Amino acid sequence: MSRQNMNGKGDFGSRGRPGDRPPFPGTREDWLGLRNVTNSTESPERLEAFHIFLRNEESYDLKMLTYAIFQPVFTFIVIPMNVLLIWAFVRGGFRSPSHVVLIAIAMFNNLHLLSISIPSFYFFVFQHGKEFVLYSWCIPYMILMYRIPKICSTLSLYLTVLLGLHRYLIVTFPIKVHSLLKNRQTVLLVIALTALATLCDLGYILTLSDIQAINTESHLTQGQNITSCAWLKKPTITIRVVLVDTMATFLPIGLLIVLNVMLISVIIRQNHGIGKSRRNNADQDTRRMVIITTSILSSVILVSVPDVIIKQVLFVKGRPCDGCFLSKSTLALIMHFVTNITYSANFLIYSCLSKKFRQQLKKIFQIRPDTPAFSNESKISYVRKSFRVHNTAK
Repeated sequence: MSRQNMNGKGDFGSRGRPGDRPPFPGTREDWLGLRNVTNSTESPERLEAFHIFLRNEESYDLKMLTYAIFQPVFTFIVIPMNVLLIWAFVRGGFRSPSHVVLIAIAMFNNLHLLSISIPSFYFFVFQHGKEFVLYSWCIPYMILMYRIPKICSTLSLYLTVLLGLHRYLIVTFPIKVHSLLKNRQTVLLVIALTALATLCDLGYILTLSDIQAINTESHLTQGQNITSCAWLKKPTITIRVVLVDTMATFLPIGLLIVLNVMLISVIIRQNHGIGKSRRNNADQDTRRMVIITTSILSSVILVSVPDVIIKQVLFVKGRPCDGCFLSKSTLALIMHFVTNITYSANFLIYSCLSKKFRQQLKKIFQIRPDTPAFSNESKISYVRKSFRVHNTAK
């Protein structure tokens, strides 16, 4: 098949896009999974090479939209926002254990984005791989595109649980929490949770050793062979995989929902117990802290629950569910879009709800110079002096 015959007429008009029909003959399973090929003596499994671009027009365009457009845009927007969050916390004296957790979340969210961005730029933006993953890129592609993001995603869930638990304990047992949990202990907890998230994904990382080099014929250049790679033994769903998914996904999401309900109940009790006129500054700060934490937990829950339903329920083993009105590729694009937005949620929440954080951002951008001449007290003093001078002159 010539290169000219592979050009598509979709939204992106890609160079070397595969045609609408599967390049392999037979059923859908023949080209999406492993296929049994019969000969005179045995039935060896046919290995499917890792492909970059999916083999139908809709999936191809959605994948290009995801990794060639959305991913670079979110990378250049969200990463600076998380860097600003970290900078404002460090420079502005946000040094409680909760802020240490928020800094860790921002760092791992950036790592998540950077990890996906490397293969996204290489394969999709610069189009170095138009059909199959070359053997030299197989392990890096799987690690950067799937394994590191999965570890960061699991870790962000558990760190958000730690944030919600810490904030709830501060409201309930403020003296004990401040005396027992300090920044050093929080850093050790972050390291322990990092080890737990890595351990949850260790089984998938070890299966990368089953990836083997295979020679496959190019669909763009007739007669040319490509050294690609494939699973020697395709991973299957086992009890261990179910337990790991429970530990990495279902458990932290369940804890987040419970903690969010508990924090909302705290706000309701405060509203009934103390009137607005009787609230002192400490009560106002506690209320604001609880609202910020509830907003952070809610944003994670609103994205994680649909993501789990789509991946674990609607599309088991990659097969679309009966009666789904959207394809798997479309839903994956939507969830990828929404998930990237949540990586900047903490920055946006603090920008909207924390006056101290906004003041620190203004100092970073020098919108209001941090000098006595521009402080509110200096302005009031200047007005009073001007008023006295005016009266004296009269």
